[in-house]
Amino acid sequence: MTQQQFAGFWRLLRHFSEAGLLPHMLVIGSWAEYLYAQSGFLPGFVANLRTLDVDFLIRNQRRPAQKVNLMQAVQASGCLMEQDTLTGATKLYTLDGLEVEFLIAQKGSGQEAVLPTNLGVNAQALTHISMLRDHAVEVTVFDMRIMVPLPEAYVLHKCVINERRGLKAEKDRQAINGLAPYLDATRLSDIFETLQRKEKAAALAALQRLGIDTELKL
Repeated sequence: MTQQQFAGFWRLLRHFSEAGLLPHMLVIGSWAEYLYAQSGFLPGFVANLRTLDVDFLIRNQRRPAQKVNLMQAVQASGCLMEQDTLTGATKLYTLDGLEVEFLIAQKGSGQEAVLPTNLGVNAQALTHISMLRDHAVEVTVFDMRIMVPLPEAYVLHKCVINERRGLKAEKDRQAINGLAPYLDATRLSDIFETLQRKEKAAALAALQRLGIDTELKL
């Protein structure tokens, strides 16, 4: 990662903030860890950021009530927006080399892999991701109010999906281990209890594989 790429991330958030878009999305993935560190939300935590992929989780497909065009918010910065030729999902590319994707919680039977949103982007619909949306916190950096998942929800989500992550599984395990000492046990338990039974079982199995002791039980 270069300073130019970090600056590009903040510039992107600034454009979204000025357009009033940040209340409608969360920063998730590795850049959420970066925001935990930069905001001071987890004192002492240091993020090990090594990816140019930035993921935004859209909170509600139908918000804001009046449709907006996200591309207009970033047009002046020279960003390129395109739709994936296979899925139709929207991707955004910055001049600094960042690749931005938009995600949303899968609805109903999950037959739709991509959902149009009132932000003017088509978001990739994923399972299990609602736990991030439902357990979020607002952090402030450079006078911008940015939504991120609570670290406990972030870790549980990574535990639930770990076995299906393929080449990214090891990076996720490192993230879980890095955040584990900073988690609030009560909040972890409360969020765990909101999960489906299969999600609980997957999370417990991942924690056991990593040797992380908790009081969580099925």
